[in-house]
Amino acid sequence: MPSAINQMMLTEVKALVDKSSSLILIDASRLKSDESLKLRRDLRGIGAQLKVSKVAILQRAVPAAISKICVGTRSSLGVVMATDMVAAAKIVADLAKDDKIAVRGGMMDGEALDAKQLKRISELPSKHQLQGMLVNVLAAPIVGFARVIAEIAKKQSPPAEPAAPAA
Repeated sequence: MPSAINQMMLTEVKALVDKSSSLILIDASRLKSDESLKLRRDLRGIGAQLKVSKVAILQRAVPAAISKICVGTRSSLGVVMATDMVAAAKIVADLAKDDKIAVRGGMMDGEALDAKQLKRISELPSKHQLQGMLVNVLAAPIVGFARVIAEIAKKQSPPAEPAAPAA
C-alpha cells in the first residue's frame, strides 16, 4: 500500500503536469543548492516551474509517451513545466553545457522529444527576437521607399547659390 505522502506527491505532480503544455525531464542530482535556487529563480522568471520527484511517481504522473524516459534512472528527476518551451529549453541547455544537469527528454504539444530535439529547440530564437525580426521584415519596404523618395527630393532641388561676400 502506497504511503500517504507518496499519494499526495503523485496528486500534486499529476495536477501540475496536466496543466502544462510542455515538459522537460532533467536529472538535477549534480546541482548544488545555490545552483538549484538560481535555476528555480530563472525558470520562475519566464513563467516555468521545476518540480523534483521520485522516478516511480513521475512514471505515473507524466503521459505514457515520455514515461519510458524515466526507466533506468534510480534517483529523482526534475520536471520543468513551461508555457514557453524555447525559453525553458535555453535555461536548461545552459546548465547542461556545464554538465550541471542531464537532459533526459520532454514533451511539447503531446509529442515526446529526446535530448537532441530539446537541444535544437534551445537554439531557436526567443519570442522577443522573433518579434523583432518580424518588425524588421515589415518595416523594410517602407524604410526603403522613404530613402528613395529622399534621394529623389535631393536630386530635384535646385543647387543652393553661394552667399555674396559682405562688403
